[in-house]
Amino acid sequence: MTDYILVRHGQTQWNKEGKYTGQSDIPLNETGEKQAIAISKKVLSLRPAIIYASDLKRAVRTAELIRDKAEHVPLITDKRLREIHQGEWEGLQEQEIKKRFENQFAKRKDNPLDTAPPGGETIGDVYQRVRDFLREKNDQHQEQNVLIVAHGVVLAIIELISCGDAIEKVFDHIPKNATPNIVSIGDV
Repeated sequence: MTDYILVRHGQTQWNKEGKYTGQSDIPLNETGEKQAIAISKKVLSLRPAIIYASDLKRAVRTAELIRDKAEHVPLITDKRLREIHQGEWEGLQEQEIKKRFENQFAKRKDNPLDTAPPGGETIGDVYQRVRDFLREKNDQHQEQNVLIVAHGVVLAIIELISCGDAIEKVFDHIPKNATPNIVSIGDV
């Protein structure tokens, strides 16, 4: 069993504006930087043995700001922790997506495991790479606390894996920016 401390990156300007970010490499805004610093003490009190972060700027910077308070904790980036690729929807607000991509948006809502935005990934695609990551890290970090700094969809999938709930419920489990959650995961 491995305990994972899950932290969504701090706020970005696109988060503030309600835009789909996906794998667009948007940095933290000033609020996001403050959020990461504010949660660092709480997260580090859980004594993570290691920090894994998505390789996108917003996650890396959040992880760096947390680790600045405990430089002895290794920080490793892993592209399997990247947010879902939203394809042509990246940079758009949901209202605009629903208007411009009405049929595809409805299909994705009904079948997120197999339906992708144009040029993007399905929830099933993200689930596969996150599950592979967890299998590998569970073997490496038995009985340890592992901090993961990543993105909404990735962290929601990890939460659903931990509780054995249906991955199709992913959009109901997107965490707020810079809000920690702890889950335990055995076999994946």
